[in-house]
Amino acid sequence: MKKILLAIGIATLAANTATALTFNSAQFLGIDRDANNEISIQEATSFRARYFALLDQNSNGTVEFEEYVKANNLRSSTALEDSPVPLTDEYREADSNADTILTLQEFQDVGVKRFEMLDKDKNGIISRAEFISPGL
Repeated sequence: MKKILLAIGIATLAANTATALTFNSAQFLGIDRDANNEISIQEATSFRARYFALLDQNSNGTVEFEEYVKANNLRSSTALEDSPVPLTDEYREADSNADTILTLQEFQDVGVKRFEMLDKDKNGIISRAEFISPGL
Protein backbone atom coordinates (compact mmCIF):
# COMPACT_ATOMS: atom_id res chain seq x y z
CA MET A 1 0.00 0.00 0.00
CA LYS A 2 2.84 2.39 0.87
CA LYS A 3 4.45 1.74 -2.52
CA ILE A 4 1.22 2.61 -4.31
CA LEU A 5 0.82 5.86 -2.36
CA LEU A 6 4.46 6.74 -2.99
CA ALA A 7 4.04 6.08 -6.72
CA ILE A 8 0.90 8.23 -6.85
CA GLY A 9 2.68 11.00 -4.95
CA ILE A 10 5.68 10.93 -7.30
CA ALA A 11 3.43 10.89 -10.37
CA THR A 12 1.44 13.86 -9.05
CA LEU A 13 4.60 15.80 -8.24
CA ALA A 14 6.05 15.06 -11.68
CA ALA A 15 2.84 16.14 -13.41
CA ASN A 16 2.66 19.39 -11.43
CA THR A 17 6.34 20.14 -12.02
CA ALA A 18 6.05 19.47 -15.75
CA THR A 19 3.04 21.78 -15.96
CA ALA A 20 4.86 24.57 -14.13
CA LEU A 21 7.98 24.23 -16.27
CA THR A 22 5.93 24.17 -19.48
CA PHE A 23 4.15 27.38 -18.45
CA ASN A 24 7.38 29.13 -17.57
CA SER A 25 9.01 27.88 -20.75
CA ALA A 26 6.20 29.31 -22.87
CA GLN A 27 6.44 32.62 -21.03
CA PHE A 28 10.23 32.62 -21.49
CA LEU A 29 9.85 32.09 -25.23
CA GLY A 30 7.36 34.95 -25.45
CA ILE A 31 9.89 37.32 -23.88
CA ASP A 32 13.01 35.97 -25.65
CA ARG A 33 12.23 37.68 -28.97
CA ASP A 34 15.51 36.76 -30.71
CA ALA A 35 15.18 33.09 -29.61
CA ASN A 36 18.75 32.86 -28.29
CA ASN A 37 17.61 31.22 -25.02
CA GLU A 38 18.48 34.35 -23.03
CA ILE A 39 16.44 37.34 -21.95
CA SER A 40 18.23 40.67 -22.12
CA ILE A 41 17.12 43.77 -20.24
CA GLN A 42 15.96 45.19 -23.59
CA GLU A 43 13.75 42.15 -24.21
CA ALA A 44 12.39 42.35 -20.67
CA THR A 45 11.52 46.05 -20.95
CA SER A 46 10.01 45.49 -24.39
CA PHE A 47 7.84 42.71 -22.92
CA ARG A 48 6.77 44.97 -20.04
CA ALA A 49 5.81 47.71 -22.53
CA ARG A 50 3.71 45.25 -24.56
CA TYR A 51 2.07 43.94 -21.39
CA PHE A 52 1.37 47.49 -20.18
CA ALA A 53 -0.30 48.33 -23.52
CA LEU A 54 -2.50 45.24 -23.12
CA LEU A 55 -3.51 46.31 -19.61
CA ASP A 56 -4.19 49.92 -20.70
CA GLN A 57 -7.62 49.10 -22.09
CA ASN A 58 -8.66 52.70 -22.71
CA SER A 59 -5.28 53.61 -24.27
CA ASN A 60 -4.78 56.74 -22.15
CA GLY A 61 -1.20 55.86 -21.15
CA THR A 62 -2.01 54.75 -17.60
CA VAL A 63 -3.47 51.60 -16.05
CA GLU A 64 -6.14 52.19 -13.46
CA PHE A 65 -6.82 49.32 -11.09
CA GLU A 66 -10.19 48.60 -12.73
CA GLU A 67 -8.46 48.14 -16.11
CA TYR A 68 -6.02 45.75 -14.43
CA VAL A 69 -8.92 43.83 -12.87
CA LYS A 70 -10.71 43.47 -16.21
CA ALA A 71 -7.58 42.59 -18.21
CA ASN A 72 -6.66 39.85 -15.72
CA ASN A 73 -10.24 38.63 -15.12
CA LEU A 74 -9.87 39.13 -11.37
CA ARG A 75 -13.60 39.57 -10.72
CA SER A 76 -15.68 36.42 -10.42
CA SER A 77 -18.00 35.80 -13.35
CA THR A 78 -20.90 35.63 -10.90
CA ALA A 79 -20.00 38.93 -9.20
CA LEU A 80 -21.66 42.23 -10.04
CA GLU A 81 -19.71 44.25 -12.61
CA ASP A 82 -18.75 46.95 -10.10
CA SER A 83 -18.15 44.69 -7.10
CA PRO A 84 -14.94 45.53 -5.26
CA VAL A 85 -11.75 43.56 -5.85
CA PRO A 86 -8.93 43.79 -3.30
CA LEU A 87 -5.74 45.44 -4.51
CA THR A 88 -3.33 42.69 -5.58
CA ASP A 89 0.26 42.46 -4.36
CA GLU A 90 1.55 42.71 -7.93
CA TYR A 91 -0.37 45.94 -8.54
CA ARG A 92 0.60 47.38 -5.16
CA GLU A 93 4.27 46.59 -5.88
CA ALA A 94 4.16 48.46 -9.18
CA ASP A 95 2.19 51.44 -7.85
CA SER A 96 5.13 53.23 -6.23
CA ASN A 97 3.16 56.39 -5.32
CA ALA A 98 0.07 54.42 -4.13
CA ASP A 99 -2.41 56.40 -6.24
CA THR A 100 -3.90 53.19 -7.79
CA ILE A 101 -2.91 54.40 -11.26
CA LEU A 102 0.10 52.81 -12.92
CA THR A 103 2.30 54.72 -15.29
CA LEU A 104 4.55 53.00 -17.80
CA GLN A 105 7.55 54.21 -15.80
CA GLU A 106 6.27 52.60 -12.58
CA PHE A 107 5.55 49.40 -14.47
CA GLN A 108 8.99 49.38 -16.09
CA ASP A 109 10.75 50.12 -12.79
CA VAL A 110 9.25 46.97 -11.24
CA GLY A 111 10.26 45.00 -14.33
CA VAL A 112 13.87 46.12 -13.90
CA LYS A 113 13.81 45.13 -10.21
CA ARG A 114 12.44 41.70 -11.10
CA PHE A 115 15.02 41.31 -13.85
CA GLU A 116 17.83 42.10 -11.42
CA MET A 117 16.38 39.66 -8.89
CA LEU A 118 16.21 36.84 -11.45
CA ASP A 119 19.67 37.54 -12.88
CA LYS A 120 21.39 35.43 -10.20
CA ASP A 121 24.89 35.60 -11.72
CA LYS A 122 24.55 39.36 -12.44
CA ASN A 123 25.69 39.05 -16.06
CA GLY A 124 22.85 41.19 -17.45
CA ILE A 125 21.10 38.17 -19.00
CA ILE A 126 18.39 35.89 -17.64
CA SER A 127 19.05 32.31 -18.68
CA ARG A 128 16.43 29.56 -18.77
CA ALA A 129 17.76 28.20 -15.48
CA GLU A 130 17.46 31.60 -13.81
CA PHE A 131 14.00 32.25 -15.26
CA ILE A 132 12.40 29.09 -13.91
CA SER A 133 14.09 29.28 -10.52
CA PRO A 134 11.85 29.37 -7.42
CA GLY A 135 10.38 32.73 -6.59
CA LEU A 136 9.39 33.78 -10.07
